[in-house]
Amino acid sequence: MGSKSYNSPTYWQPFTKTEKTSQWVAGLDEQLKHTKNRSKLPMQLEKGELSVCLTDTSFWLVYSFHKAGHLAVRTCFDPQSIKGYTVGTSSKTKVEYLVEGASGQYTITIEIPESDVPLLRYITTLVPELPFTIQAFPRDVYILDKDYKPTTTQGMVYVTQSGPTAGLAYLSITKPLEGSLLYFQNLTSLNDFCQTTQSDPSGTVSVQWPEVGFALPTTQEPLPAGKEITLSDALLFVSDVVPQSEFEAADQFLEAIASIYHQLPKPKTEYYHWPKTAKQTIEALSESTHCGRTIQKQYYLNAYVDAIRKPPESMVQLTILVPLWEYQHWADEAVPLVQRLQQNLPSFYNDNQQTIVRWLPAGTFTEDKEERSEEQDPTKIDSWYLLHTLMNLGRLADQGHQQAKELLFDSLEFVIKAAHHFKYDWPVFYDIRTLEVVKAETDTGKGGELDVAGLYTHVMLQAYDFTREKRYLDEAITSAERLRGKGFELLYQSNITIMSALTLAKLWKITSNRLYFDLSRLGLANVIARLWIWDCQFGFGQQRSTFLGVAPLRDAPYLAAYEEGEIIATMLSYLKEVGRDVPESIRLFFAEYMKYLLHRGRYYFPQELPAEAVCQEPKEGRIVPDLPIPLEDMPTGWKQAGAVGQEVYGGALAYILATYAYKRFDNVPVIIYCEYPIEQAEYQITGKESGYAVLRLGGTSAYRCRIQLLAKGRQLPHVKLFDEDDSASKPFTPSAQDKHFQEYEVRGDTRLRVEWAKKL
Repeated sequence: MGSKSYNSPTYWQPFTKTEKTSQWVAGLDEQLKHTKNRSKLPMQLEKGELSVCLTDTSFWLVYSFHKAGHLAVRTCFDPQSIKGYTVGTSSKTKVEYLVEGASGQYTITIEIPESDVPLLRYITTLVPELPFTIQAFPRDVYILDKDYKPTTTQGMVYVTQSGPTAGLAYLSITKPLEGSLLYFQNLTSLNDFCQTTQSDPSGTVSVQWPEVGFALPTTQEPLPAGKEITLSDALLFVSDVVPQSEFEAADQFLEAIASIYHQLPKPKTEYYHWPKTAKQTIEALSESTHCGRTIQKQYYLNAYVDAIRKPPESMVQLTILVPLWEYQHWADEAVPLVQRLQQNLPSFYNDNQQTIVRWLPAGTFTEDKEERSEEQDPTKIDSWYLLHTLMNLGRLADQGHQQAKELLFDSLEFVIKAAHHFKYDWPVFYDIRTLEVVKAETDTGKGGELDVAGLYTHVMLQAYDFTREKRYLDEAITSAERLRGKGFELLYQSNITIMSALTLAKLWKITSNRLYFDLSRLGLANVIARLWIWDCQFGFGQQRSTFLGVAPLRDAPYLAAYEEGEIIATMLSYLKEVGRDVPESIRLFFAEYMKYLLHRGRYYFPQELPAEAVCQEPKEGRIVPDLPIPLEDMPTGWKQAGAVGQEVYGGALAYILATYAYKRFDNVPVIIYCEYPIEQAEYQITGKESGYAVLRLGGTSAYRCRIQLLAKGRQLPHVKLFDEDDSASKPFTPSAQDKHFQEYEVRGDTRLRVEWAKKL
């Protein structure tokens, strides 16, 4: 089947059929229609019927929809022959099949998991008889009509795995039947396979209609004989509902992926002392010659450690400065670096163009032109870059910074002119002098930076908040309308998409137009669809964690420190803005994302990794292993971290996490650390050395998180933790404690009461 552009007004119409099928499709109908070796399963899934059957080379699970069509699942494939099968253990929700193939003994486990939505799970393991490598294996799911023909079917594909993101494919079938399918391959289960065969599951789940799902990657190293190994662990969400809009698709996807997430194994988390790392990072940013330089008596941060062959960049200064301003307030102590960075901001203003620019106008490139990337040109600007810089100026201005406000408003006419010139559809690069498009699309047919219209909306709403001028609100509304019709292709850059979601929620509150809340959820669905919902534990991945990370760009093969820090801060702002209107599925992923970022964020720092796991020849600058500055990039297990560079502007990660995960109150001797968002908090001093605080946790009650009560001084006072909504609640029992802290494990979406009194 072909594809349609998400900008097309007929996006929600079925794709047209094409002949681009693989060799695995031809003759499939004859094999499945005439096989006699078929038996029903002792379980029911919604309105369909489940059965299994054999063909010469495959053991099939078939889900039939009352003669309207079938989903055929190739649970195992043996290119020589499948000799037969026997039934192992069996119940009303699970059945096991032992399949004898030429390559070895397969075990197929088929299960209907306990879930609020229809789910089907099948797991395939193999004990090879002889060692062999994997070459050209088929995908596992085929969409068929009532006569088992694959080439007559039609449907829509919304989103599939991109590089190392979750192994998912979300689609609807419109002919011969109507329904939707979310395919999910649990890539965590494949760690042993990847380690053994030196392979990677990135890009292994896709759709080439009518084939859907996972195909084992080609391997150079063989599977060993006699050792059982998991080849597949897949879940299917099935529904007879075809979304009638991109918003219905987003909501259906969010419900389905949340239900699948409940079925997955999750790594344990460990506590990491983020305030300590925050102080170390701020010291490095302030004092290390690797991190910054002085030009014309002004101090500027480099983008990467020792990367001084390019001029300083405005975005770099602000991505460190803005969250550092918030940290300064949280820590209740002045940070001199704040003042130093504030002073350099006017030097990025270009009087000729009447806008703040990316590269310091007084700076120079010392690289040869042949060595420069396409973005290293003072006359070019990346669409998101200027707007991101203006957005951060607006955040500073909101804190009372008058100079930032002046720079913002001095640049607004330029950016409004550009928006009108591009009709709110922003290219990748344009000439800042003429607005000529230098690079229109991210890739052929993909459009430009699609989510930047949302960032422009963000800046216009900031201007509206300052002035209440209707002009800016009109600009915000016009730009927001350009986000329609993009579906799951909206995301260009993850942090920009989630910022767009936040500002769309604000626009909904201002206008009462539900469209903007719908667009907001669509943006969040785009981000959640590209989470790494698996734990890479092969190669270098065995010494680090990537579970529930999100890549900076749609097709980026790595996680990135700066974007992840900005994403978590924006997520928490979203919870504050939308409150209890946040859907449960989004609350779940926001809370779990925060929990796992607090756990795995340490691995961005080179001192937390084995030396052999860190790249020694990065693209930008150099790596200084003992410097408390994070590496930009965290890839999957066969690649070293830091291949892009040691990211100075990613240094904000540590103090963002300290600011948002540790709750401090004035004159209260207890700091409250929580892995989940604290959505509301208030406290009361009841005596000279006593009081209480009441907290509402984010997330859902289905999952637990760690809470620590930490001493602000030398010793923790006498503290107790209660369930605030249970009048008969006894104090929780700490799971660990000493004189400095107490640790607990609690459910999400609860209200807690912390009481403290003088230590006896």
